Amino acid sequence: MVTDKEAPYISTDPSDIKRIVTSYFQSSAGILPVNITISATWSDEFNPKDHINVEVYMDLMNTITESEFSQIVSGLPTNKASGPSTVSYESVKYAKPLCHTIIMKLLNACLHTTFIPNS
Repeated sequence: MVTDKEAPYISTDPSDIKRIVTSYFQSSAGILPVNITISATWSDEFNPKDHINVEVYMDLMNTITESEFSQIVSGLPTNKASGPSTVSYESVKYAKPLCHTIIMKLLNACLHTTFIPNS
């Protein structure tokens, strides 16, 4: 359902949908859109590339399994400084199974909601 100039309607027209979606995303941040034209030199950079196999990305958002998580965690290096989270690789590596389950659930929630918490 689309509301355009106070009149709701359903649209299946691709150009209409593109116009509405563009308008929404350009104004959703609260910043007025600036008309920017991408030069021909750069426009090719934003187009899909024939030499990139799109199948590589097909499983990118799949749920992390216990075996995948265990494999990654077991390969984490030790004696490394922690990052901004202050959680070291060693802390994750040697944590109890319940902690691993919680971390895995958090990571999967981030994948499925596409929301990554700040802290």
